[in-house]
Order: sequence, then C-alpha cells, then structure tokens
Amino acid sequence: SRMADLSALLPVEAQIANNVKRTRDMFQANHGGRISDVDVARKMKLSIKIQNEYAVVKDLPQPQTPAMAAAEKKAEEDKTKASSKRNPSSSKPPVPILSADGDLVAKAHLKSQAIMQIHKDQLERQGPSKEKANEKSGSGMDLQLFKPAGAASGGAVIVRGKGPPTLRPEWHAPWKLMRVISGHLGWVRCIDIEPGNEWFVTGAADRTLKIWDLASGELKLTLTGHISPVRGIAISDRHPYMFTVGEDKLVKCWDLETNKVIRHYHGHLSGVYCCALHPTLDVLCTGGRDASVRVWDVRTKNQIFCMA
Repeated sequence: SRMADLSALLPVEAQIANNVKRTRDMFQANHGGRISDVDVARKMKLSIKIQNEYAVVKDLPQPQTPAMAAAEKKAEEDKTKASSKRNPSSSKPPVPILSADGDLVAKAHLKSQAIMQIHKDQLERQGPSKEKANEKSGSGMDLQLFKPAGAASGGAVIVRGKGPPTLRPEWHAPWKLMRVISGHLGWVRCIDIEPGNEWFVTGAADRTLKIWDLASGELKLTLTGHISPVRGIAISDRHPYMFTVGEDKLVKCWDLETNKVIRHYHGHLSGVYCCALHPTLDVLCTGGRDASVRVWDVRTKNQIFCMA
C-alpha cells in the first residue's frame, strides 16, 4: 500500500522511467541476441514463390539438334506413306464426276476464276448500262443455279446472280475547320440554331446562354437565369420562344423579343438533361435524371403526361 501511495505521488514522467528500467532489467540477458530463423516457414515461402512464378519455365525442353529434326521428319514421312498404303484413294487427285451424256461436271472443284468468267460473260450480254449499274451498286450479287442449254440433270453449276442493289454514299471533300469561337467559362453542353439561320445559341456549365452571329461568329447576347449547368436548348420555329433546361431542375421559356423568362415548368425531381418541341403542336417534351419524360402544354404550363 505504501508503494501504491508512493507511485501515486510520483509524476507521470518518473513512472514511465521506472517502467522502462524494469523492462530493461527483465530482458537484459537477451539484449543483442539474434532471433532464430524458422527454417520450415522460410522453405515453404520459397517453394510457394517458385511454384507461382516459375512453374511454367521450371522444366524447359531440350534444344532440338539436327539429328532430332531429321528423325522427326523421317517419322512424319513414314506415317504419311503408311496412311497412303492403307487408303490409296486419299493420295490420288479427285476424279471429276461424269454425267449421263458424258459431260464433265466439276461441282466441288469449280475454281473462282471460272465463276468470275461466267459472271463477266453475263454482264457483257446484259450490256454496258447493266454493268455500270452493278458496279455502282456494289457487289449485291447472290448465288444462283445456272444450267446450260442441253446439259444433263447433273450439269448445273452455281454462279453469281444479281441481288438487291447496295447504295453507296457520294464522295465529298473533307470537312475543314473554319472558325473556333470561345467565350464560355465551362464545358459547352448544348447548342441550337435559329430556324432563319441568322444566329445560334449555346449553353454551358458556366450557367449562361450565349447567342452568337452565325455568319461572323461574334457574341451578340449573354443570358443568365440558370443556377446550374445548362443541358438543353430548343428554339421554336412557330413562336418567338426559346426553351432551356438545366441541372437545377428548371425548365424555362424565354421570350426572344424581350430576352426575358416568361414561363417556368415545374415538376422534375432532378436535373433535366434534354428537351424537344413538337413540330406542329404547342407541346414541349423534357427528359430528366428522375427517369421520367414529361410532356408540357407550352401556353398553360400544365403537365400533360409523365412517362416514367
């Protein structure tokens, strides 16, 4: 009890020093000694490493000498001779089939050159117009059964016939970069062109809409109103309206005569990523991250359908 009381009176640093001293006195006999290796564990570790990393190349085949190569070649020749002796018909060239009237019919042995020659003769008989049409339409040839006049029942061969035409796109000169327009402070996410081809609008991650002159590429106007990146733009060709959507769950209708927002369409539960106008009706469709497509009445702002 006296030692406990004394230890309680000593400061913390003194108690730590006493514990270190006692620990040193206890293990002083083993101080500086080397820890013995566990041979079994070390051998097991080495064998596992060898098996995992070098199992494929541990036992390599012996290099082939010229004598071994000659012996293998001789063994292959002997094997071929033995198989030809057992089946003599396999070593002879294929015999063409004779039809009833003596005409030679090579069904399985018709060469590709002969097929192309028959096809060429058919094109020549059809005339130059048909030949040009076939060349323009691409390959477009299917296989048909061709039987010469006076041939027997087995005298038919397979030739290429005229199939459905394949349309090829017309070649045009490669596109060239005419102009690079800069002005947004974030990624440009959407773009739409005015139906009169006088200007176009871009929406970006800097939450702004910029109207550019289509001919000169100059900035004409900057519209603000979204509080998150703008994701979609749709310009009406029937009314002076422009519709924009963004990640702020807002669907806005802009009056292009006053450059102000005149309608809001509320209903999306998350960001809106695309929008489109009906070509003949006053209907707006928007798609959002809430896994829904909503159809709006442009004038009354009412939601007509919600397809989710």
